[in-house]
Amino acid sequence: MKTPHGDLDRWPDPASSNARRSVFAQDLVVEGDATSSGPIEVQGNVVGSLRAPEITVAGSGRVEGSVVAHDLVVLGAVSGMISARNVQLASSAVVQADVTHEQIAIEAGAELEGRLQRKV
Repeated sequence: MKTPHGDLDRWPDPASSNARRSVFAQDLVVEGDATSSGPIEVQGNVVGSLRAPEITVAGSGRVEGSVVAHDLVVLGAVSGMISARNVQLASSAVVQADVTHEQIAIEAGAELEGRLQRKV
């Protein structure tokens, strides 16, 4: 499946050691797509797609759309589609999405509604 930001079947490479972190602040609402070669931390709301080597959806964060990453940590909410090599859903995560992954960790208390598909 293709998106304007690349192939969903290919995860981004891990972030380089000198990559800068982008933070979407708690009071920020983004409507549109974002791509980064460095880590992204979502504390606010994103309506659209995100693609980055590392994505963290903070407890206050919400993403409505697709999330494509090498490493994904969800403490907040994601609805839409997730494709990440390593997925970690914290106990506070609320996810309504189909999840394509290689490895996944789901903590007790996490809410997950959707299909899981392991890709090797």
